[in-house]
Amino acid sequence: MISMRPVGQAPRFGCAIGVLLALFCFNGTALAGNLSFLNNSAASKFNEDDVKIMQATAMNLLQDGIAGQSQDWANPNSTAKGTIKVVKVFQSTEGFACKTLRLENSAGGWHGRSTYPVCQVPPGEWKIYSGAKPAAAPPQH
Repeated sequence: MISMRPVGQAPRFGCAIGVLLALFCFNGTALAGNLSFLNNSAASKFNEDDVKIMQATAMNLLQDGIAGQSQDWANPNSTAKGTIKVVKVFQSTEGFACKTLRLENSAGGWHGRSTYPVCQVPPGEWKIYSGAKPAAAPPQH
């Protein structure tokens, strides 16, 4: 599961995988107040099942996906659907396993596309890490 707890002293880690998991961070009034930017987005049309299906797809790719691999998701009981693609796999300068994910989603006539660096941080939770930079490749001899 993807944790929503902040990571230590690193404010560059996100609460969630962008729109994918922003819906998990807040509920009720907090959602309305803190995520008003989602009002005119595909994610604003997602129901709980849509989010669960999309999260499961993202987790599959975070655990086992390779660069270039994509996976479609859809809720047969709603209009929500999308594609998540692993754009890049890398190790960060801090030594974290990271993947850049591109999310393309649609629901209720709205469409969205976002790209996020996501890293597996101690104790093994996947989090957005906007400051993730690939470690330098070892010198070739």
